[in-house]
Amino acid sequence: MKNRPFMSLKLKLSIGVVVICLLIGVLAVVLVNAIAADIVDKEYMSKAEQLSKAVVTALDPEDVKELTGQVMDIYENVDTVVSSDDWGSSKWKEYMDNYEGIEQLPVYHRLRKKLRTYQDIFQVNCFYIMQFNVPEKHAIYIIDGAYENICPPGCVDSYEDGFWPDDAGYSVPTTITNEDAYGWLVSAGSPVMLDGKVIAYVCVDISMNEIKRKADDYVFIASTVMTIITILILAVSIWQVSRNVVEPVVLLTNTAKNYCSESTEAVHHAFEKLEVRNNDEISQLLLSMKQMEKDMNANINALMDAKVAIEETEKKAITMEELAVKDILTGVWNRRAYEEEIQMLEEELSEGLNEFGIAMIDLNFLKKINDTYGHENGNITIRKLSGLICDIFKRSQVFRIGGDEFVVILKNKDYKKIDKRIENFNYQLWQISEDTTLQPWEKISAAIGYAKFDPDLDKTVNDVFKRADRAMYDRKVAMKANRDY
Repeated sequence: MKNRPFMSLKLKLSIGVVVICLLIGVLAVVLVNAIAADIVDKEYMSKAEQLSKAVVTALDPEDVKELTGQVMDIYENVDTVVSSDDWGSSKWKEYMDNYEGIEQLPVYHRLRKKLRTYQDIFQVNCFYIMQFNVPEKHAIYIIDGAYENICPPGCVDSYEDGFWPDDAGYSVPTTITNEDAYGWLVSAGSPVMLDGKVIAYVCVDISMNEIKRKADDYVFIASTVMTIITILILAVSIWQVSRNVVEPVVLLTNTAKNYCSESTEAVHHAFEKLEVRNNDEISQLLLSMKQMEKDMNANINALMDAKVAIEETEKKAITMEELAVKDILTGVWNRRAYEEEIQMLEEELSEGLNEFGIAMIDLNFLKKINDTYGHENGNITIRKLSGLICDIFKRSQVFRIGGDEFVVILKNKDYKKIDKRIENFNYQLWQISEDTTLQPWEKISAAIGYAKFDPDLDKTVNDVFKRADRAMYDRKVAMKANRDY
């Protein structure tokens, strides 16, 4: 057999490190670009949706209905609709003459004043109100709050794939576009409702040109920094390979023949079976490890018996510890775990923690269910409520501190978005109450209240708990009043 040329382990590992570092650097740059773009897009889309909904609540739907009716009456009775693609042409001007007088209406001025007020407050490109004729692919402007390039009432945008309401007609999916005329733009729309019907849609355009430019700058800076870091990592890695891999391997080769490890956990014949012909340090190491393997196997059987016994003991100890702090019925944390968590919160409070809250949930009608349908069905009710709580508050610890009482320690996103979580919780309860396929004990009802830590009101965690408990009680009273009514 022809002898292959010797290649040192140091050279092989150095080549591998160089390749890996380059791949990591390129991947990091690509990921930074993708993540930055995704974060920016999601943030602006969320902002656009929120602003359109906020302005809907601020407008008088009667005003919107009046102005929309005036514009749509004209639109529906004209002989030929001319889209904004022909903006400025004689036929477009002739078509727009049909809407003469709309801009002089008092309702037009009232709505435009409000739209511009909110444009100034929120610093967006423009708010405008539209109505859609989806079959004709027409988006009809009712009123445009912009200060420049204003689309007059009755102006029609015609698209094949455009900015349209969803199939249900209760929202306009948010879109991001990049056009020569406006650059990067995010658009969103929300319906104006009156008597359960959609009158029109309040839309908003927000320019993303500045943030996109900053994002590009950020990606460039991040890429430059990542390149420098990659070069540094490359240099350090090569040095580490030489110092921490090659030199220890040579040392291990010289000492392995007389080494017997008591930490080996199973009988092995792996080194005995291997044949390595790389003609490098690993080959020399393997010869030494074969000798060491023979010495190690003599001690393994006794060590394995001892290890098995220790592992069984550890598993039992872990199981017992979990049972001590878990509620057997629901699987959430029990009162003991809650008290331990409160103690830790008190310590964190003394160290400056100020972003946490407590939500208190109390199950309604548990005694009635137990008395009427039995405790087994009562347990089903408790577990179902526990599951709902855990599903809503995914990022917080949930405790069952009594037969029908649950507590949630609010942190992170659950803390910051608590109002949305409460709204979702009550909505889920309402859906369950309306589900005619459920058994009586499956139709859970519960009152929820919460309180956030306020340094002006709270000195201890218990103070927060008391305020949350009062909020829950007030909710329970309100629910009872509604039922009585």
